[in-house]
Amino acid sequence: MIKVLFIFNFNRAGMKNKKSTTPESVANKKIKNTERFPIGVIFLKLGILIFLLFCGLAYSDSKGFFNPDNKNNHTKKKWDAFYDFSVKNPVDVLLIGNSHLYTGINPKNLSSSLGCNAFILASPGTTVIDQYYSLKEAIQINKPKLVVIETYGLKKIKPYSMEGGALTDQFKSFNARKHLSTKLTSTVDLFAPKNYFYAWSNTIRNHDFLYKDFKQIEKNIDISKKKVKKKKKLYLGRYVRFKTGLEKNVLQKYQNEGAPVDGDNYEVNDVLGEYVQKTIDLCKENNIELMFLTLPMYKEHVDNYGLWRSDLASVLGDYSSDNNWLDLQVKENYEGFTEGSFENTYKSNQHMTYGGSLIATYKLVDFINENKKEVLPIRSQDKSWRKLFYGEEGFFENNTPGTKDKKNISLYEGDENTIVEEILLLKSDKYYSLLAKIHPENADQFDQLVQRKFAVSLSVKNKNGAIENVWVNLQVDVYHSCKERICFLNRLKPLDVVKVNEIKLI
Repeated sequence: MIKVLFIFNFNRAGMKNKKSTTPESVANKKIKNTERFPIGVIFLKLGILIFLLFCGLAYSDSKGFFNPDNKNNHTKKKWDAFYDFSVKNPVDVLLIGNSHLYTGINPKNLSSSLGCNAFILASPGTTVIDQYYSLKEAIQINKPKLVVIETYGLKKIKPYSMEGGALTDQFKSFNARKHLSTKLTSTVDLFAPKNYFYAWSNTIRNHDFLYKDFKQIEKNIDISKKKVKKKKKLYLGRYVRFKTGLEKNVLQKYQNEGAPVDGDNYEVNDVLGEYVQKTIDLCKENNIELMFLTLPMYKEHVDNYGLWRSDLASVLGDYSSDNNWLDLQVKENYEGFTEGSFENTYKSNQHMTYGGSLIATYKLVDFINENKKEVLPIRSQDKSWRKLFYGEEGFFENNTPGTKDKKNISLYEGDENTIVEEILLLKSDKYYSLLAKIHPENADQFDQLVQRKFAVSLSVKNKNGAIENVWVNLQVDVYHSCKERICFLNRLKPLDVVKVNEIKLI
């Protein structure tokens, strides 16, 4: 009896545990499995896949495998240099703009003359929106005392409409910036949604390198393996592009065809006004002095400039006043520029030559000294500043050589009773330069002095060791003169100067 009951119970238990193989049971099992493993599993797998893809893109972008050829990427060079410079040095004067700015102002001469640190952050083809966000990022890294906005990029803008070269330039500028939060907030203002991923990833933007330019990928891989040695050469955002000016054939075109640019075609809109105001507000919030700068094109290059200026002034508002806007295109400020100051082109977009940029730089120096000087520190006597700029462009024209310098010598130093500030003998491998500096007392004296020549009598040793007296005539150096200091210059064959005997203006 007990045996029978045991067998019966065992069979019942076996029936309960036995797997059902009927169609209905299989269907029920699938439903239960779906409930136990919901669609979330699919999303989890998809999320992992997207994460891995993101990591791959991030790694590729960090290594620069799909970077374009950055050999001539001056925007990246400027931002990299700005970050490096700001680690040890404050930026006192920050200049924002486009290619007109970085070919039109010399920041080393500007720094040497003002006795502070000036830096150009500019990108070709930049818009007012990009300028605003560039300034916003720069302020978060190093807050300047004075911001100078070049006005050529201030024109009518239609957001999200950039294409071709303009969009490529915007990608470069965006890619060169480094501050994450500023880049995030600027993305929606700079790009149409379809370009978000292209803006953030060179790998996505240049994926066609895989079949169009694989050599660039190989080159980038080689670059990523090498340790980059940072050059110690001082770089402040300048780019020397044109060294010679307008030639006869282009000048003849102006005669025959008139101006290639009509100021009546210049347009403004609400977007332009909005971002100019944002720029003004940003500077006010950070207690930064702001001014605007218009760099010139050749006087025959623009017709109806008065209309252009009037529309631009309406956007600048209170900042269109004479003490906040230096407009070098207007007649009263244009004086001193020549055909040699401008790029040899009849195209609408004309830049300045190296010589023209120096003239513009010292006009900016005069403007800042007259209107903004009180906001800037004077660093010219600081050892660190002198070490940074010593021997750079414009240094000796605006500063005294060190007493231990055997190559660059001060032959004469004036006092408060003399018109001559200093006479220097500067030695290079090919020639010597005799440089005299005069400090005019007022504007009238400045106008008189620049029309004259300067003569210096020197005692020099000849080859036999005997002393001879020679007279050297110096011409006005129009490229390094400003209202605070007029430079007279002459280049000489190497000579052994003993002393200065006599000085006179001719």
